[in-house]
Amino acid sequence: MARIADTQPPLESLAELLEPRRCALLVIDMQRGACEAGGAMGRAGQAVSRVAAIAPRCGAAIAAARAAGALLVHVRVANLPGGASSSPAWRRSLALISDVDPSELSVEGTWETEFCAECAPAPGETVITKRRPSAFLGTDLELILRAAGIETVAVVGTATPGCVETTIRDAAQRDFYTVLIEDCVASNDAALDEAALLVLRARHDHCTLETLLATWGAP
Repeated sequence: MARIADTQPPLESLAELLEPRRCALLVIDMQRGACEAGGAMGRAGQAVSRVAAIAPRCGAAIAAARAAGALLVHVRVANLPGGASSSPAWRRSLALISDVDPSELSVEGTWETEFCAECAPAPGETVITKRRPSAFLGTDLELILRAAGIETVAVVGTATPGCVETTIRDAAQRDFYTVLIEDCVASNDAALDEAALLVLRARHDHCTLETLLATWGAP
């Protein structure tokens, strides 16, 4: 009997990985609280301008996905009010990541959880709400991807060393091909961005927005 590996060889080129019928674009946490100075992160002195700077590029990737007919999934983080979705262990983890008060971070029902203008979903597009870094944990994301016949996830958004990296790793462990759009991700810390990109580029397929647009036939 032939082994599965003999009958189903892996895809080899970026063009194959990004072919719109098998690829979904995941837009991770491009929300107002991550991009605007008036949110909890901005009030705590975080460099939200770094995330705001990638919003137009993420918007270009979104427009290209729509034009090419690739599945588009908008992912948002929204914590329950009063810390109801945040255990003591998770609050400690958040405290290690930044000095933002966890009780004020991306609280469901506040303007901070709204998508930034450049990355707003169109009517009918899929929106996933999560409580933790991975877009797969506790959500219907994998079910939606499998139902649509998706094999590859291309990822843009924030934060590179957090929700972006965690989602990409989680996708790979679920046997999806992964492609990082490397100039469409950011965090509030340049050093952590570079460290995360070093690891991601070594372990996952990656390309620039220019390559993604060319592959999808966008101008």
